Parts: sequence; structure tokens; C-alpha cells
Amino acid sequence: MKIDTLTLEWATHSLSGIVSPANAAYSAEELTHQLKDAGAKVLFTCVPLLPVALEAAAKVGIPESRIYLLECAPQMLAGQPVPKEYKTVDQLIKEGSKEPRLEKLKWTKGQGARQVAFLCYSSGTSGLPVSSQDRV
Repeated sequence: MKIDTLTLEWATHSLSGIVSPANAAYSAEELTHQLKDAGAKVLFTCVPLLPVALEAAAKVGIPESRIYLLECAPQMLAGQPVPKEYKTVDQLIKEGSKEPRLEKLKWTKGQGARQVAFLCYSSGTSGLPVSSQDRV
């Protein structure tokens, strides 16, 4: 099964999670800033971006057990093997399919309008990334 980021984002939202997409060109310092500022607890990345993700995650205390890999096109791997020590999103789905179904969350009236879905940051081209909430 191949999952796309939109499906992952929808799954995160359905669990009342917040998605904070990051620029693939970020340095470890920029990603560290965003992860810390956003209060990230989990990180989804891909093999080509894994070195920067690992450095940033270590600096903000996200354990490697909470770093998951998204599949990417074989051309993007350029012959790099997929590290076996990191679970893929497909593995999470397979493991989850063996568990009992979660009870559907009961949102309060208007929660969808009040709850943050995406915490987006600037590109960081003129300094550290800034969240969209910081600009309003």
C-alpha cells in the first residue's frame, strides 16, 4: 500500500492532531526551530531527508522511535537503502489494522472551526521560519 501525505494529514486530523508541514530544503537548524516552536511529538519524513530530520529531532527530544518514513519514488532514493530501524507509515497501518477500532472522537459543536488543523511556517528565507499564527 502506498500512502500519500494527504491521507496521512487526514488521519492526523481525525485524531485531533495538528499537521505542521516543513520545507524539504530546511537546514537542521531551521527544522529544529519549527519542531520546537510547534511542540512536535512525532516526525514523518522520507529517506533523502532523514539525516536533517534525525539531527533536528535529537535537538528537540523527539526519540527515534517516533520518527516514521513515508515511501518515496525509487528515483529519489538514488540507490539508498531504506533503514530498517525506522517504521514506515505502511507498517503502522498494517500494525494498526490488527488492533481494535478506536472509538470515534466526539467533537464539540464548532470544534472544527476553532481547532488548528495546519500550523504552517514561512520558508525561512529571511531568517528562522515563522508560523502563520505568529503573523496574525
